[in-house]
Amino acid sequence: MKLSYISTLCILLITGLLFNGYADRSDCTNLDGAGAVPISEVSSEDLATPNDYDMVVEEDDRDGVVYLALLGGSQPAPNGCGLIPKNDAGQWTGWGGPLNFDNVTIGEGSTTRNHIVIGGTYFERGIGAHSVGTFVYDLTGADYTHFETYAGMSDEKDPGGCGHGGSSHFTFSVDGNVIVETDTLTGSLDGENVEPLKVEFEIPENAQELTIVMGDGGDGLGCDHSCLGDAKLLTSEATAVEPANKLPTIWGHLKSRY
Repeated sequence: MKLSYISTLCILLITGLLFNGYADRSDCTNLDGAGAVPISEVSSEDLATPNDYDMVVEEDDRDGVVYLALLGGSQPAPNGCGLIPKNDAGQWTGWGGPLNFDNVTIGEGSTTRNHIVIGGTYFERGIGAHSVGTFVYDLTGADYTHFETYAGMSDEKDPGGCGHGGSSHFTFSVDGNVIVETDTLTGSLDGENVEPLKVEFEIPENAQELTIVMGDGGDGLGCDHSCLGDAKLLTSEATAVEPANKLPTIWGHLKSRY
């Protein structure tokens, strides 16, 4: 009986089902410096200035938070950097690849990258690509209960690249079932930055994989520097504690189809 219990415990530890850790951005493959289009903190962000921000969403350091990553993480069991996709890296971005850093968005070609700023908010963690990008994450490495992120377009394309700073729609599926599909989001609208859209949903019990598609908004992929800020999976350990740094509830918000 004792030997059987120890064997079961070892299996759980190996598969990550007893995951008990916290996010650590320093474990990621991070971009040094301010980026190709430098970020700048200001008192009030301006559509006419690329990558300026007046709000910051810091890394969520609650136990049980697992960030989506691209390079420095691991799978199926995550590490401090987070969880990386299991699908081929060639599917992650429709242009400007290969993606070579965590917590950045695409720049102008394969050699330039930028920190993630959406609608005047800087996100310390997140993923970014150029449409159309597809990411498939293995959910079997920990006991995930929720997913949260903020979707939108990189402020690098301010003040209105391609007329509106690019456009994208985002689709989130679990085990082949679409849970959330956003409307087309643009970088700017009526002369103002478009705020990041909050997306959150529950992860069904025994779920196997999460698929995220950054689409082209139906108008082709030009200027579509698509971002997910603060993209993270949560275990019950994390949901038992309120995060220290949340965006105002008046911001765009979208729940799942459940």
